[in-house]
Amino acid sequence: MIKTSIFLLLVCQLSSAFAGCLSDSQLDQLTQAEVAYLSQKIPPVFKHTLSDKKIKVQIQAVAVDGCKAQLVVQLPQADVDEANAFLEGQPAKKIMLAAQGYALPQGTDHRAEFNVNVDQLIIADADILQTAPLGKLRASMELMYAFLTQKRAQLSAAQANDVPWSDAIKQQELAHCTTNKTTSACGCIVDQYALKISEHQMEYIQYIRTNPYALALGADQVYEDVKQNATSICAG
Repeated sequence: MIKTSIFLLLVCQLSSAFAGCLSDSQLDQLTQAEVAYLSQKIPPVFKHTLSDKKIKVQIQAVAVDGCKAQLVVQLPQADVDEANAFLEGQPAKKIMLAAQGYALPQGTDHRAEFNVNVDQLIIADADILQTAPLGKLRASMELMYAFLTQKRAQLSAAQANDVPWSDAIKQQELAHCTTNKTTSACGCIVDQYALKISEHQMEYIQYIRTNPYALALGADQVYEDVKQNATSICAG
């Protein structure tokens, strides 16, 4: 009976320690901030997969001295397999990335501990570095979804799209186009794109177009054909 009471007392003390470090509300705030950061930082296939509820992201408390938490991420096995197969097909790139310390996620469940500045409710600077567990996990997910974004941006010659684009993606493509063409021509070109390219794919193409590393890997020839065809149709 005495041993049981001592054990329960210790459990209560640990619970109080957690409550004094990070409350459930603070953990929720950290989770929301991390989701926002990852959605902005990682190439867009991640954001779309997260929106489809196929990725889970959560910040949890950790039972250690000081104020620590851990990022817990569950990734789809299909995405992990697809990205690793993509890299296996490019052995030179795999060797280069490994030499630079980059690695793709293996498996679906991933955890990384980090320190929290409780006053500002932010992650400690040292834990953001790629040499730290959190930095490594973030970098590995970014690499994985960069590969998947590049792969899923590829068009097929026979494909068509019948789902209207949102105004946001239209405006982004118009802004890109009107740097060297008239507004009316660009409106026509965007309409032609929307007949062939889905909104998600257009977002992937936009990412590749603005990312020097992804662009250096080579343009999608089918997209180049779609672009040339749209420009020709809209020229007159």
